[in-house]
Amino acid sequence: MIGIEYKTILLPVANNNKNAARIGDTLNELAKEGWELISLVAQQSYGGTDGNLAVFKRNP
Repeated sequence: MIGIEYKTILLPVANNNKNAARIGDTLNELAKEGWELISLVAQQSYGGTDGNLAVFKRNP
């Protein structure tokens, strides 16, 4: 039986064009490797959001 792999990464806050482009590049690279984004959760801290926890899955 083939299982499902899961991966989590912390993405930076897209507070400018450079960060937004970097996030897009990261997501595209993971998609090329077969990873599918299944959840994105904002990581709250005092005074704002520190980043976004992204959860991915793929069939090995």
